[in-house]
Amino acid sequence: MPIITITRGSLSATFKLAQKLSDTIGCKVVSREDVLKYASKYGIEETGLGTVGIMEKEPPHFWDRHAPQRRYYLTIFKAALMDKIVEGCAVYHGHLGQFLLSDVPKLLRVRANASVQFRINNLMKESGMTEVQAEQHIREIDNKRVSWAKFLYGVDFNSNMNFDLILNLDRMSIDTIAGIIGCATERPEFKLDETSLKQIRDARLRAVIFAHLVRSPRTRGMDLRVECDSATGLVTVRGMAPVYGSEIWRNDIKDVVSKVEGVTKVDISA
Repeated sequence: MPIITITRGSLSATFKLAQKLSDTIGCKVVSREDVLKYASKYGIEETGLGTVGIMEKEPPHFWDRHAPQRRYYLTIFKAALMDKIVEGCAVYHGHLGQFLLSDVPKLLRVRANASVQFRINNLMKESGMTEVQAEQHIREIDNKRVSWAKFLYGVDFNSNMNFDLILNLDRMSIDTIAGIIGCATERPEFKLDETSLKQIRDARLRAVIFAHLVRSPRTRGMDLRVECDSATGLVTVRGMAPVYGSEIWRNDIKDVVSKVEGVTKVDISA
């Protein structure tokens, strides 16, 4: 019952790999596009970054200016992603989704690598592009992925430390790679148990709470810490109350959080 993230190099290859894993170990396949569509329930369109083709464009410049927009988008996207994987046994393929899942235990982070020539050949077969067109397209996509990784997460897209497994499509078939991943999911480091599933449910509830907080004009921008127990519905919110209007501050938080499904009690401490 693993949760696996596969970072895209070649879109078609990662899709095929995710489908193969679904067939062999029975995991649900979740794509970035699936999450974006589902995230409309949390208002991801309001962030300005929630369109399917946004990663094909250049990211905004001037990080500080776009910090609230970036935080808003990541909070909403994480809530939708957690909804999709909360039951475990899921394969997510997208752009560095593991950085949104840092509080998910026993996450297996995979990258299926391929040489530029391998990707050029595949793209030529799939799209009918010439070799020159395919190479130019791949170079542009790679550059944009590096820029988006830096913009959204402040990380190097190509760092090996972002992954637990890096597998070479030039030298291994999809079947072989899926087999290696399947073996890894049976190891204690990546095998979910009841304790880790409970932690995932807690993380999912916390993510949904933050999505509601960031969407409400009354609580958006507040620096808060949230602890929750998905089994009991008890939520504890901590933050720095303002000197004036602290009662309004508390009431705004409680009003937003108490409306989240699964929450039964809200404690607020400043």
